[in-house]
Amino acid sequence: MSELTEKESEAILALNADYRHAMFKRVAAEQGGFYLLVDQDGPLVLNDTECDEDNNIYSILPVWSHEKLASEYAKDNGHESMKPQFVTLDAWNNQWVPKLQEQENVLIGFMIVKDKDFAVDDPQPL
Repeated sequence: MSELTEKESEAILALNADYRHAMFKRVAAEQGGFYLLVDQDGPLVLNDTECDEDNNIYSILPVWSHEKLASEYAKDNGHESMKPQFVTLDAWNNQWVPKLQEQENVLIGFMIVKDKDFAVDDPQPL
């Protein structure tokens, strides 16, 4: 896994949601996986607070390309008990995606950082 320098981390924080999403896909492919936050109860899942135009509320599973970004999100948002866990693309595609697709109103949130907008998508293989 690639380690982020402070300068690289700051550059990622400056990117908009679309660029962070594209970067996530590239880095996940290069390193064969990505990170999410977990504790003894399972992965971090955020609940949306606003309804969409069809009056749906979604749960969001956040994912990050680098362990440092996931750790910083946990620290900055009161999730100190959660630790980054690497998920291989094989595990994601064969185990996670089918289970998430069975559930209604679950989206993947890509590279959530600070208080910036982030891209979301339906659970799908990477």
